[in-house]
Amino acid sequence: MDMNAGMNANANSGTDADKHSGVNSDAGDAGAAIKVYLVDDHEIFRNGLKQLVDSEPDMEVVGEAGDGESALQGLSSTAADVIIMDIRMPGINGVETSEAILKQRPLSKILFFSLYDNPDYVAKALEMGASGYILKDTSNKIFLNAIRTVFKGKFYFIGDVTDVLVKKYIDLQRTSLNKPVTGNEIQLSRREEQILRMIRDNLSTKEIAEALNVSVRTIEAHRLNILRKFQANNIEEVLASWKDAEPLK
Repeated sequence: MDMNAGMNANANSGTDADKHSGVNSDAGDAGAAIKVYLVDDHEIFRNGLKQLVDSEPDMEVVGEAGDGESALQGLSSTAADVIIMDIRMPGINGVETSEAILKQRPLSKILFFSLYDNPDYVAKALEMGASGYILKDTSNKIFLNAIRTVFKGKFYFIGDVTDVLVKKYIDLQRTSLNKPVTGNEIQLSRREEQILRMIRDNLSTKEIAEALNVSVRTIEAHRLNILRKFQANNIEEVLASWKDAEPLK
């Protein structure tokens, strides 16, 4: 992405009054400005994105965060139409952050913006309900078009992934939810296994957070991810089917 174009775009941008008066550039639909929230751990890159977005008369940045925890905190009090999410960040990664957001706000539109053209990342984005996935070396025009596209409720993915293919993939995922999942088939991270053992030992979320020196929100995000992997309604169902490789002491 050409960040210099974003830095210099303000000279040709509409005024703040334009943003709220229904003036739209490429979007073509009258209405309030698209509210964009930026989540990326590189401040300079975020600043470039902010200037690029704010230069468009039909959209504005309403908030930003440098990590997943800050994003969850900020979005708890900020309404956003489209959330731009980096996939690899310190602490809670973009996928886990997005899952936590969608758990609280299922209608949120999340657009992953990543350096990595990795099919596994795209698959994860689809599985957790993202609206799009584009690369950071894309053009400013494609980036802005992606925001407008997902805002309208459509999908925007890299390569040859069309709306039809995305919808078909999601339908297949929904169908697979009806198949039973056994504990032996689940792949958990070491941290997820550690948290499950602490839950099994009757530690509260707050106690686990203090023991691991992380925030309560981080533990909650891990719990949500564990429930998703087991396709479970609660943590008791997880513990009932989980096969711990480490025996009870």
